[in-house]
Amino acid sequence: MKIKFIDWFRRPFPVVDSLRDILIISLGSGTIVLSFLLIFQPFGINSIRGIFFFLCGFGFIDFLVTALNLLLLPRILPSRFKQNQWTIGKNLLAIAWILFTIALVNFIYGEYLVSREYVEGLEQLNRTGILSWIFMTFSVGVIPVTCALYFIERRLGRRNYALAEEYNKGVSEERIVKPGSGIVLESGKDTRYLINTSDLICIQAEGGNYASVYWQDDSGLHKETIRLTLVGFLKNPLLGDYIVRCHKSYIINLQKVLSFRGNARSVNVRLEGLNFEVPLSRSCPRALLKKETI
Repeated sequence: MKIKFIDWFRRPFPVVDSLRDILIISLGSGTIVLSFLLIFQPFGINSIRGIFFFLCGFGFIDFLVTALNLLLLPRILPSRFKQNQWTIGKNLLAIAWILFTIALVNFIYGEYLVSREYVEGLEQLNRTGILSWIFMTFSVGVIPVTCALYFIERRLGRRNYALAEEYNKGVSEERIVKPGSGIVLESGKDTRYLINTSDLICIQAEGGNYASVYWQDDSGLHKETIRLTLVGFLKNPLLGDYIVRCHKSYIINLQKVLSFRGNARSVNVRLEGLNFEVPLSRSCPRALLKKETI
């Protein structure tokens, strides 16, 4: 049981990176907190009169601080918020930090920015001081957040596993490899690589205007990092229809697909010759199934 619980923390989980998802999560979190406080009125606050607008402030704080954290943290610490390395455990640590920052703002709001009537009521309940605010904030947030994470991970995992199984049905064991065209890739002024598109495995964006190109020919597997953008590469008229962009950071050769695998983070594709899996974006898998080259 203990090992399974530890393994759960290590399971893949998606990083929230779209503005739409950030707003939905933040608004939902603030609404849940406000509803909980209004319905249950914990920590003795039901003894304070006229608390509706006072409690609304906590809901707004939860919304605002959550949104700011989700927007800023991945940009301040990009190396810590890599999509392909994000796990449930890391997500729980990020949530703990968000709850801590919410507690700090709640402390300032609850003791310095509201009517003295509310402050006096909290003093009578012995609910003042930063430690009290941290305790109250975590008490309200930890259990529902952990439960939500568990059910979200289960739902996403089942969905992506089912998608991967569906895509695997379209992978033929005896693939017909279409003949490719020779393309030239330049790495500096004096270095050029002539690659047949049928030998290309994938291209991975490395940031800026650079990308790593993987291909396999009679002499073995090759990887070269060159000055190249994915958008610019796809403009090459010599590319076959089996060369597609499956993710914002990857271009793959559909003829090299071996299998698909799903987890809570994404559906991943395993490619011939590579020792790592390539993620598929949410909008890509359906298009892949329509390709007759797999």
